[in-house]
Amino acid sequence: MIKRIGKWLVFKWVYPVCYKMASCNDINRKKIIFVENHQSELTDNFILYYQELKKREYEVHVHYLKISSSGWKDIIRRSIALIKDMGNASCIFLNESNSLFGAFKLRRETKLVQVWHACGAFKKWGYSVADKSFGDDRKSLEQYSGHYNYTLVPVSGKEVCWAYEEAFGLEPDSGIVRPLGVSRTDIYFRKEFLDASHEKLKQMIPFLNNRKVILYIPTFRGEIRTAVSPKELDIARLFDCFHEDYMVLVKQHPFIRESYVVEEAYSDFCMEIRDEMTTDELLAAADICITDYSSVVFDFSLLEKPILFFAYDLERYYDERGFYYPYETFVPGPVVKNNCELIECISKIKEFDYNKIRDFKERYMSGCDGHATKRILEQVFDGEF
Repeated sequence: MIKRIGKWLVFKWVYPVCYKMASCNDINRKKIIFVENHQSELTDNFILYYQELKKREYEVHVHYLKISSSGWKDIIRRSIALIKDMGNASCIFLNESNSLFGAFKLRRETKLVQVWHACGAFKKWGYSVADKSFGDDRKSLEQYSGHYNYTLVPVSGKEVCWAYEEAFGLEPDSGIVRPLGVSRTDIYFRKEFLDASHEKLKQMIPFLNNRKVILYIPTFRGEIRTAVSPKELDIARLFDCFHEDYMVLVKQHPFIRESYVVEEAYSDFCMEIRDEMTTDELLAAADICITDYSSVVFDFSLLEKPILFFAYDLERYYDERGFYYPYETFVPGPVVKNNCELIECISKIKEFDYNKIRDFKERYMSGCDGHATKRILEQVFDGEF
């Protein structure tokens, strides 16, 4: 009860008063703000925007709220600093939902652009999971939702616009959600990036030799603060079958704090990659991707390489969260429920259906063509809203 009252006071009095005072100043047309909810450094969904805006000589500020790793006092302190700074900003970029923006209505001269951290629309979020075990209750969403402040939400393709409108509680066909593409996917169309990623991997793992790379990149399980990684992948069995031809690299979700444990006997076959290479670099360098419910399926489809779906807990995931499309017919690769099926699929990888992944790319990633960053920034600063 005390916590609920405290949140109400902060969101209904403290934040609005701070913003009203900060927005009294004249707008600074060259001032841009990026807001990172959880990370302590600029993430890939912001980097190309940041570089381009700095090149255009905009005044760019970045705020790291560190919500998932901080107490309420620190979160409120950083949030107030953000509010004071953005009072006269011309544009604010978000890459996740942030209820802070539900505490007040932004001034008319300030644009709020939600460049969501994932491509496509896979597992449900926001209003789509209201009152489910994973999501917030609908009353809280409506009371503290900042989605109504959005000026623009660029997404990967026309097919997924409806899902973002539903998740954010926006009116259908409002024109806020637009299939302009996703900025960070531009790098997949740059040969120098693809070549550099392969070379970086070879330098980092000199004992890779001529083996191909299987990238295992599952999503997290549980809540953000207590997120855990799945442990069902049987490294010992994969070693017995493929250690001469493949190496397995594991990239865990950013919310996972614990290291992925690999027995010493398999250290030349399987290793976790954390800060040594980005997810984009690993996707570019991998030959095969194994995931489950991660949105990396959309990124990886741009590279038109084999992808397998290790969905051992699919039924439970349907109950807890659900998907925007029927999982089994939606994903562009084989769905396996156990290690035996996974091993069989890897053994038959030459039979992979590439037409399926090309069709998937054309349907869900139509706005991602290597020019998304430029197109989105033109819409933000030159378009009509």
